Amino acid sequence: MNDKESIWLSVYLLAFFNVILLGTVLIFRSVYRKRERIKEVEERHASKFLNRWMREYWIWLTEPVVDLFIFLKLTPNRITTVGVLISFLSGYFFAVGHLGLGGWLMIFSATFDMFDGSVARKTGQVTASGAYYDSVMDRVSEGAIFAGLAFLYRDNWGLFAALAALMGSVMVSYSRARGDAAGMIYAGGSMQRPERIVYLGVGAIFTPIISHFLAIWWPWAIPVNLYLIPLSFVAVATWMTSFHRISHVMGMLDEK
Repeated sequence: MNDKESIWLSVYLLAFFNVILLGTVLIFRSVYRKRERIKEVEERHASKFLNRWMREYWIWLTEPVVDLFIFLKLTPNRITTVGVLISFLSGYFFAVGHLGLGGWLMIFSATFDMFDGSVARKTGQVTASGAYYDSVMDRVSEGAIFAGLAFLYRDNWGLFAALAALMGSVMVSYSRARGDAAGMIYAGGSMQRPERIVYLGVGAIFTPIISHFLAIWWPWAIPVNLYLIPLSFVAVATWMTSFHRISHVMGMLDEK
């Protein structure tokens, strides 16, 4: 697949999904106030980058798919595994420079991560082992994607941005896990996994399109170069979130 094909793949898919999203957003706005709030969303820390309304909208939109998985009798762990496999495919396309396709697969993989929890809750299959497996596989999925990005940027400073984003993402999760283990439950900070998926995935989808038009006036604006902007932003923001969590949990421990 050449760059031109990658651009049009992004454009066609983007146009198709935008039509669906626009229509469904209008519908959701009319039913949002009447809906019972989703407990999982309410319990999550409110983020500056991805608010509760958007989270509830996405869960509402994907409910038919969840019902289909339940009808097919797919277990939550199997759904989690499928999502991980898709993330490896996403990492591969990132590695070979197909940012648009890599971004779509990244978001698709993350959506499967939502499906497993929804299926577990609806079918009464919520277990400690399932939550543990899901959490571990989240790290594997992110590792696969960042490994692909690191390979893509192996010959320039983008490699350090990819590695910094990977380390920061791990630290965001680990700082919370260690806090929970110490009895100090705190999930604050803005660049959590859903936010990372949105910024990296959506950034990858739009990058070939933006690059196509900018290249007319700005030869430097090739997709690989432009994508360093969202990648670097995520790298910085994950470390800021990590330090925020570490500082907050240490303060809680000192007070205790």
